[in-house]
Amino acid sequence: MEAVRKALALLVSACTLTGSLCLPVLAEGEDEPAPTVTPVQTTPAADFSDTNYWMNLCTGELPLTADEKASCAAFNEYMQSQSGSLQARINEIESQREAIAADISYYGQQVAEFQSQADALNGEIATLNGEIAVKEKEIEMLEEKIASNQAEVDAASEKIKERMVRAQETMKLNQWLDIMMGARTFDDFIRIANGLADITNYDEKTMDDLSDLIAQLEADKASVEEEKTVVEAARAEVVDKQNQILAMKYQAQVVEEEMRLQFAALVAEGNQLAADIEAIQATMREITEKLNEVTAAPGWTYPVASGHINPGAGTWYYDGGGIHLGADFVAPKGTPLLAAGNGVILNSVNGCGDGWLGNGCVGVGGTWGGGNQIDALFKINGGLYAVKYSHMLINTPIPKGTVVMAGDKVGEVGMSGNASGPHSHIEVYYLGGAELFTEYATNWDGNLSFHCDWYSAGLNHICENGASAPCRVRPESVWGG
Repeated sequence: MEAVRKALALLVSACTLTGSLCLPVLAEGEDEPAPTVTPVQTTPAADFSDTNYWMNLCTGELPLTADEKASCAAFNEYMQSQSGSLQARINEIESQREAIAADISYYGQQVAEFQSQADALNGEIATLNGEIAVKEKEIEMLEEKIASNQAEVDAASEKIKERMVRAQETMKLNQWLDIMMGARTFDDFIRIANGLADITNYDEKTMDDLSDLIAQLEADKASVEEEKTVVEAARAEVVDKQNQILAMKYQAQVVEEEMRLQFAALVAEGNQLAADIEAIQATMREITEKLNEVTAAPGWTYPVASGHINPGAGTWYYDGGGIHLGADFVAPKGTPLLAAGNGVILNSVNGCGDGWLGNGCVGVGGTWGGGNQIDALFKINGGLYAVKYSHMLINTPIPKGTVVMAGDKVGEVGMSGNASGPHSHIEVYYLGGAELFTEYATNWDGNLSFHCDWYSAGLNHICENGASAPCRVRPESVWGG
């Protein structure tokens, strides 16, 4: 009987303890996901919480519209407000402006290296985001398991409580004794005692199972917290790497601003005459008969297949300041460059690899900073025009002396010379009537501005402002954009 009393006491104390442990515990949910941002928001109250979208937009290579630039400037300020380290880095870059202006080539070369660093960082960010997604899935599965186990714990706990209530109401100790003492024979007594022991053993097993389930539940909850810690650390690392990219992008922007202010002056100081003008003239004399057979094209052919003019690098002036005597046609590297009319290639320069801001690619000839380039002479309608194509992909400019027809491939888009991304800087010059074609080609003096000057002096030779031939033609007036 003493054994029965001990079993009953153990059952009561265990159930009471279990009741206190089995209260439902709700797992803490994660923060709500960031709302999706509708591209492109340009208002001052733009939602920048979708940082991946804004990072992709504001650190990409494609030119941005004025509204997008304004939004990206606001995004940069927002990110600075979120990170003291980013703000400190931006301040440091601002303090370097004078040094950047004084050594634009050095800082431009740094910018050229930024892209490979940014690509590597973006790869690391993508890996981290992938790991975060896996961890979040694991957390979700664990939380589902916790919820299921919690329900099972609650049910088992409730079941034991109910059995305890029934035991207290109908099987008090004296009732147990009455039952056992009411046995008619000793065999009945043993049978009844064994039955009560079986009930107790069943409850003990239920309690053991419940205890194991509770232990697993607590272990799962601990695992969830550990996984959440890993996720938060990964998210912090993503933000740090994004800040590095933003800082690099900002330095690139500063370098580009300073480069724009200096560019025309650097061009003016560079080579203004074709290095091998005597050879060019000799070649033209040799093909005089072919030149005489060139007929005028009926109109202008778009010079860059599937390209478009970058509105941020306007002709005559950049939108951010600085003289810019041509239009920048943006297209992927390797995009064909096409002859704008019927004519001949006067000058061809090759030998420059990918460049950077401030890279003049000197020593190969041609206009400073133009990299691999050609100067073509075209007959279009009744006019005679020269067109300069710059920043071409190495080994793609066609040779001088090549007679071309409108739409013929003359090279490919690259980023040689003073360039931070694939594009072709194109300048157009009006030289007079189409009847001057052969004479001009065979007597060209190698002047790479076609006597329209450089820098601020070049602005004195703009056709639309009333200047007579030779004068500069706004490319947008020819090709739109």
